[in-house]
Amino acid sequence: MTSRIELNPLAAMGVERIESLYGSATLSPAGPITAGSWGTWHLRYIAGSYGIDENGTLLVAWRFATDWGTPQTSDSSAPNYVSATTDSRSCRVACRFDPKGYIRPWRACLAIDIVDGTLLPGDSITINYGDRSGGSAGTRAQTFVEKAFRFRTLIDAQGSGQYVTLPSSPATEIVAGEAVRLVAIVPSEAETGRQFDLVVKVEDGWGNPATSYSGTIALEEESGAIANLPDSYTFQLDDRGARRFGNCIVSRPGIFTICARALDGTLAGESNPMKALSTPGSHRPFWADLHGQSGETVGTNSVRDYFAFARETSALDVSGHQANDFQITEQIWEEIKAAANDANEPGRFVAFVGYEWSGTTAGGGDRNVYFLDSQAELLRSSHAQISDLSDLATDRYPVSELHKELAGRKDLFIIPHVGGRPSDLSYHSAALEPLVEIYSSWGEFEWMLRESISRGYHVGVVAGSDGHKGRPGSSYPGASAFGVYGGLTCILASDLTRSAIGEALIARRCYATSGQRIIVRASCENRPIGSQFRLDRPPAFDLEIVGTEELEQIELWRGNELLRSWPAIQERSPDQLRLSWKGARVRGRARKARWDGTLTVERGKILAVEGYAFDSPAEGVQDSGPNRVSWRSITTGDTDGILVALEAQADTLLAVDTPLVSTEISWSELGDSCKRIAAGGLDLELMLERRPLGLKERHFRVSFRPASSPSGDHAYWIRVLQGDGAKAWTSPWYVTH
Repeated sequence: MTSRIELNPLAAMGVERIESLYGSATLSPAGPITAGSWGTWHLRYIAGSYGIDENGTLLVAWRFATDWGTPQTSDSSAPNYVSATTDSRSCRVACRFDPKGYIRPWRACLAIDIVDGTLLPGDSITINYGDRSGGSAGTRAQTFVEKAFRFRTLIDAQGSGQYVTLPSSPATEIVAGEAVRLVAIVPSEAETGRQFDLVVKVEDGWGNPATSYSGTIALEEESGAIANLPDSYTFQLDDRGARRFGNCIVSRPGIFTICARALDGTLAGESNPMKALSTPGSHRPFWADLHGQSGETVGTNSVRDYFAFARETSALDVSGHQANDFQITEQIWEEIKAAANDANEPGRFVAFVGYEWSGTTAGGGDRNVYFLDSQAELLRSSHAQISDLSDLATDRYPVSELHKELAGRKDLFIIPHVGGRPSDLSYHSAALEPLVEIYSSWGEFEWMLRESISRGYHVGVVAGSDGHKGRPGSSYPGASAFGVYGGLTCILASDLTRSAIGEALIARRCYATSGQRIIVRASCENRPIGSQFRLDRPPAFDLEIVGTEELEQIELWRGNELLRSWPAIQERSPDQLRLSWKGARVRGRARKARWDGTLTVERGKILAVEGYAFDSPAEGVQDSGPNRVSWRSITTGDTDGILVALEAQADTLLAVDTPLVSTEISWSELGDSCKRIAAGGLDLELMLERRPLGLKERHFRVSFRPASSPSGDHAYWIRVLQGDGAKAWTSPWYVTH
């Protein structure tokens, strides 16, 4: 592993002097580069007057968030092959990839070592990313847009382990690809006769706004109940792939969706459901992504870009920005606060000032700190990447010291979460930590709710993106360590202000989803989600769910016991198989589980195959035929799978082979059950079943009271599963019988 010491001679010498001594670098083709495209790029370094001594190294580093295809040097016929050559006659070069080769956030490095001689002044090294000379398909570029993607080039000229960054380190813009889908967003609740906004955006295959789109779309609501929808609209370049249509009015109560379609027939999309009421209740639903980072620390683009995207492109109501504390300098902290305060507009958009307390797991693990006011103080877990130690005394570690310092405060709250570091829930402050984050781009972490309940904590649930790609509220996973599409939180609040949103979150009046704007209107004994109360009879529940797709199952849980599900008995398809898998290896960073595998069918025939709940174009069905299908998939707590239409008979044999588990079963043996095979880890499991047909509708209402309830304190909560794999979880009601 290379040294992580960097010299900064810029203060002592000018850019020209540095390049004269250490050299320069250029990239060709220079760009811009289409996100997720395959190609070959050449980085050419020309040595300065120092040259590079034997045992010296040229490093090219990428930021942590990038999902550029991982360089490999062993197979010239495989994707992402990289090579390095030199025109020097006085040395050789050796190329290697080091995923932890430099200082965060510049972690992933391509290292070019100088061997058997010296690179002399004027000699050059050419790095070929995606070298196709041996048959490789090239390399896949980063899948998300970035104003200046940098190939940070560093030189250890003396072989001392100390590096100097070249001022000429190449940078290029990553731009969106062609449009592949239309997305329409409306409020989940509207009052009849009052105006609401519709946002329509166009996305490329990786979830970036397709900024170059100039097509014409039509907007339709089939019942005619929504006025002021334009008949058509032609996107302009100034729209940057997203357009807001104001002054829309719904004339009568009901549940509505708006369809957007391109007039050329290439694209279509349906909005999330909107429930229109003549008399709204005291609490309205507001959608939030409370968690992400920008380029000031480990993410992409600026904090101001971050809040603008959340508000304008993702049509969020609420957002938070949570940078890692050990990277936040005083200057960065002032900019984060200023950006949040400038973006905050009561009644229109709430932006919280906050940060991520990023202590090691041994000290409590990741916690997000949110402030209800415009002013906020930073109490770091450490100064790990901050050279100015003048405020070192303000650090609070472990998290119990943070809890102690903030005890009694009413102007803030804290949310434990799982990112790179999982929170240790043995550390807990009931007064400061009303919620846990159970879903983000890192994966699905329902275990945080279950463990909290087991420990006797009274917490609600939220979901966010923890996105590093600059797309809060629309955080697609790309092709990296982020396993799933980022989650969303629906907050049931009296008003769209920091104080009202904060009050709702502290009261646990919220629910989490896997990123879809599923409507959950639920009460227990006429009390809202998150309530805590005493009762001398079994509690009565009133549920209304409106999905973005057909609902498969609604579940009522009491603690970690499934109390009731709807439908009570699943009807199943007679000729379709759902093969799915889920879970994570561990709670920590290495949680990613790879499920690349095959299904083979004997004495039967595969008629059709489609993916189920895959999260990224980097995953999914790879090949299929009459008797075999293959796929690529990773899970990080979530579920992926395939849906297979079969021509099957009783003795049709299904054989599944994955790196984690393999099995065989006949069609008759499968019957109406779900065969589950545990694969270790954290809920790693393979599941085979005839496809559940679910509730066969998007809208579901029920009232229910259990026949009995045991004495004691109980957490009742709802889990919603859609037919497309999307989920929602309510914060629990805490009832003492």
